[in-house]
Amino acid sequence: APTKKEPIKNMDPHAMAAELIQKSPSSQRIPGTESLALLSPKQKMQNYVTAGALIAFVTSVWYYSMTAVGKASQGDEDDGLHDLEAEAMDARDDADVRDKERKEAEKLVQLERAVVELEEEESGGELVSVEDVGELLQGVSSGEHPTEAEVFGGEVVVEKKVEGGRPLWKKIVFFWR
Repeated sequence: APTKKEPIKNMDPHAMAAELIQKSPSSQRIPGTESLALLSPKQKMQNYVTAGALIAFVTSVWYYSMTAVGKASQGDEDDGLHDLEAEAMDARDDADVRDKERKEAEKLVQLERAVVELEEEESGGELVSVEDVGELLQGVSSGEHPTEAEVFGGEVVVEKKVEGGRPLWKKIVFFWR
């Protein structure tokens, strides 16, 4: 009576491989150099053709990758490096613009704080004098920004104040204060 074997589904693959190696006679296993010598010329030719096909495939994939992505020729104007340099230059320009805008915003905040301080100094509903505003604008603005006198054509216009002691335009623009 045949012995019951453990079902293949529950058997460990490593144990199964070890069992098969133990059962195979060692005389059937031929070392690599001797097995190559025993190959027929037809088998050797098939191996060479397979190796050549694999090398051709790998070479074609490499060539496609270089021409499609990295441009294998160095003298091309449309190569990837040129595009990368142009993109980096655009990024630098954008960073410079953002830096300039940030500095302008800081100057405007500084100007606004100075004007608020002048308004707080001038209590009792008095208007800020034209000279004070002109000096303030001269101190804050650089050569890039026009002064208030330049904006209004040489004459500085002072807004009339409404009930709260602040000009109407400031109440509208700075509504959260």
